[in-house]
Amino acid sequence: MSTVPTYLLLSRRSVYYFRIVAPDVIRLLFHRRDIRRFLQARCRREALIRGRELLLQVQRLFSEAFQGIRPSVGRL
Repeated sequence: MSTVPTYLLLSRRSVYYFRIVAPDVIRLLFHRRDIRRFLQARCRREALIRGRELLLQVQRLFSEAFQGIRPSVGRL
């Protein structure tokens, strides 16, 4: 059985959500410690697909922030 990545968590209501902590260096630009989004998925497989897509978007935001471009979390 494959494991679920650490950025995917299961809520008390059995719905998966995405959570990733912003690096200390760029945390001030995000005005928050972490990024959370409900994936609207109860199925692990669907959560993995949606989580990977969201992870790519978050990694792009982190890259922009490291380059000095102000990130917009609202785009997620």
